[in-house]
Amino acid sequence: MAVTDPDPRAWPLLRSAGRDDETGRGLALLDAVSLRWGVEQGPDSKTVWCELGEG
Repeated sequence: MAVTDPDPRAWPLLRSAGRDDETGRGLALLDAVSLRWGVEQGPDSKTVWCELGEG
């Protein structure tokens, strides 16, 4: 599974969101449910990918 973002400058960062924060949970959720994940830099985009387990 992968998602591509057309902005190559804003690098995604895994962070801890506070209870009342409205943002900052996407990569934490991805990290919790995937076997592994990463980011690939392209010339005019970036792609966040993950491997999910079967079942």
